Amino acid sequence: MISLRRLYCLCMLLFFTGISSVKAQTKTVLDQELTVNIPAGALIQVLNLLESKAKCSFAYDPDQLKHKRSQAFHFSRNTLSGILEYVLFGSGLGFKLVGNDIVITPIKPKVWTIRGHVRDESNGEELIGATVHIPELGVGINTNQYGFYAISIPEGQYQLLISNTGYQTKSESTFLNTDIELEIEIRPKTNRLEEVEIKQSAIAPNPILLNEQNFGVRQLNNTSYYAGETDVVKRLQMQNGIKSMSEGSSGLFVRGGNTDQNLIMLDEAIVYNPSHLYGLISVFNPDVVNNVQVYRDYMPANFGGRLSSVVVNRMAEGSSKEYHLSGGLSLMSARLAAEGPIVKEKGSFIVAFRRSLLDVFPNKFKLFSPNSVYFDINAKANYKLNKNNSVFYSVYMGEDRLLSENSYTNNWGNLTSTLRWNHIFNSKIFQNVSLIYSNYNNLLDLNADTLSQKTQWITRVRDLTLKADYTYYHSPENQIKFGVSTIYHQFNPGEIQKSPMDELNIPRDKSVEAAAYYSQQITLNRSFELNYGLRLSLFKNTQERNNVFDPQGNRINANEVKVFINPEPRLNLSYLPNASMRIFLTYNRNYQYLQLVQNSTLAFSSLEPWIPASKHIKPQHSDYFSLGYRYSPANYIFSVNAYYKRLNHQLELTDHAQIIKNPGVRNQLRAGRSNAYGLEAEVSKTEGKFSGTLAYSYSRVFRRIDDINFGSEFVANYDIPHELKITARYDWNKHLSFQGFFIYSTGRPLTLPVGYYQHDGLNVPIFEERNTSRFPDFSRLDLSAQYQFQHRFFGKRKVFSTISVGTYNLYNRKNALYYHLNSSSFETKKSSIEYGFGFYPWIAYSFKI
Repeated sequence: MISLRRLYCLCMLLFFTGISSVKAQTKTVLDQELTVNIPAGALIQVLNLLESKAKCSFAYDPDQLKHKRSQAFHFSRNTLSGILEYVLFGSGLGFKLVGNDIVITPIKPKVWTIRGHVRDESNGEELIGATVHIPELGVGINTNQYGFYAISIPEGQYQLLISNTGYQTKSESTFLNTDIELEIEIRPKTNRLEEVEIKQSAIAPNPILLNEQNFGVRQLNNTSYYAGETDVVKRLQMQNGIKSMSEGSSGLFVRGGNTDQNLIMLDEAIVYNPSHLYGLISVFNPDVVNNVQVYRDYMPANFGGRLSSVVVNRMAEGSSKEYHLSGGLSLMSARLAAEGPIVKEKGSFIVAFRRSLLDVFPNKFKLFSPNSVYFDINAKANYKLNKNNSVFYSVYMGEDRLLSENSYTNNWGNLTSTLRWNHIFNSKIFQNVSLIYSNYNNLLDLNADTLSQKTQWITRVRDLTLKADYTYYHSPENQIKFGVSTIYHQFNPGEIQKSPMDELNIPRDKSVEAAAYYSQQITLNRSFELNYGLRLSLFKNTQERNNVFDPQGNRINANEVKVFINPEPRLNLSYLPNASMRIFLTYNRNYQYLQLVQNSTLAFSSLEPWIPASKHIKPQHSDYFSLGYRYSPANYIFSVNAYYKRLNHQLELTDHAQIIKNPGVRNQLRAGRSNAYGLEAEVSKTEGKFSGTLAYSYSRVFRRIDDINFGSEFVANYDIPHELKITARYDWNKHLSFQGFFIYSTGRPLTLPVGYYQHDGLNVPIFEERNTSRFPDFSRLDLSAQYQFQHRFFGKRKVFSTISVGTYNLYNRKNALYYHLNSSSFETKKSSIEYGFGFYPWIAYSFKI
């Protein structure tokens, strides 16, 4: 009789024997273990090797494997299924066992996202417009306005190439099988060669991303202007298609647009007057500029409110790694900046101060006394709360105090403040929320017989803005941006300061300007790319009415309210015959609800009353069309662009209209239209010891305004048909470089009197057709040299120094500033021309410790 114990052991033996038998029956060719060395090569060759080793058969479509390759692997006692998973990883192919054959079939690849920021290795500054490129897939992306990038690609092993103008290209290897965060730092080039434009290179993404012109701090610092100053606005005026009115002007006239039709921002805050000294210097201190982007062709839907261009200035954030002191001295100004970490690698700050030295060094400018001064202060701080949240705060304050020889003053200044919050929702969605304040005011002394009778005329614009912008990185071929914004405007077009009477004041306005936008950037196929957007803008204006009384004679408050709602579509379609050629078509519809009112033909004036669209003034709007061609072989860029722009509801003051002490100035505005067209051609050499640009533009601007020029068409004040610009740079070695800039342009139009008549003992000029005369043609040649060196500060820290010398207007060309009319004489020939600076040698020094 069998014992229970023996019976139990027999049952267990039969049970495990059965399991082993089942396992043996279910084991397949995929479970066999192999030891094999696989060399890098074509995937078909790797499968042939595995067939011979495993004594198995693979079935596949050769066309699906034609261009696929495998990396080198070594396997020791790995199953065939495990080996195949490694070999096919990232190829978009899978496998399954059908009968005795292993079938290789396409599978939907898993897609993961790489995200992060690209920063300057030396100081931790986030880099705008840097390129992250993946050669294996032939795709890439540029960092956004906050240095952030996100790119979604199939899982696999990849080599990332990261580059930016003025920086060394960096290679990062990554094995992608999940979403990852990759913070990247790249190193500045030691021998910094100037590139006037971001170029398409072997590691650049598709050229659709190059609608804007992008200047980093190194490109800006390579060019000096009058008296050795490095200046953002003057650097922009050196670009093709961006014109200035005359010498010393900070006005930007872009493709037929007026100077007030440019949206100029500093850390997202609107700057209404970007000039010091009537335009001789801009308000942007070079020590705190991180990046400048200029949109003058396709205007993305997240920007609005202007018709011609967008200039985006980003302040530097300061080094998050170590403390630095920098500054400089020229014949025009002295400046000093300090920066460093708040918490190392998490937060930083920068503070900068600049003051003019006109009261120290003599100058040749004729519109103000040598005792005139300007100053500005910049400050910015940032802190990284965690990996998904960062906060930023920046402030700018600047002021001009200009004194004339008869002791009258003109003071103006800007104050801006920006609080930003960056938030990363997940691997594909990026958010920026901003609260922004901007205040521009101007104080002008009015003429009086004695100083005790002198009064002051003040103009002001105040803005408070709240905006939110989102970017959805669906894939490298599909990016979506959307957002909303609201601006509360307060307009004071002009009034006598501290006067209890308002009979002579221009009525004030309060406005709300809101917008919502959506834009998408899509790669349609290998040859076509599309960038389109729609902006829906709303403007509500409330205008005060002066001197309104009830039937009993009591003053009452009365307002006029008007609301405008307008769609603003934008489109850019690109055709790419090959990797180095691009043909593009652009259309923009823009609305502008603000208007700068000026009756002066001077290129420089700080009398800037801004008025909004209202019940009696329609908003400006424009339709812009352009067709362009761009060819960029190695180290060169050739481009041609033709455009046409139609602008409606353009305003001009009637002849002899006054602004100051004229409450009815709006009634003296006349509306009409403007037509602009032009052709721009440019060739640039972007790399090597010698680099430079040869640019020519032909452009015309015509206006037709009701009740002006007898209703006939006339050329605009900023119609400058021909312009030639040559920029050159030669790097002798890593220390010494030479720069040159030449410009020739047609003289701008003006209206001269044909005679005078006498009224109350004064000679009043008689004008016939508008802008029938022109100033003499303009030309100028500037040459400069830079020497960079370094030494030790008290034997410890390195000091990086730059000495610059140069000559402004080398051949002493007498370029006209304005005509001086002799009203004491009836003879028009007595009018005389006031000229600009002439030949001016200079020397400047800058440093960083």
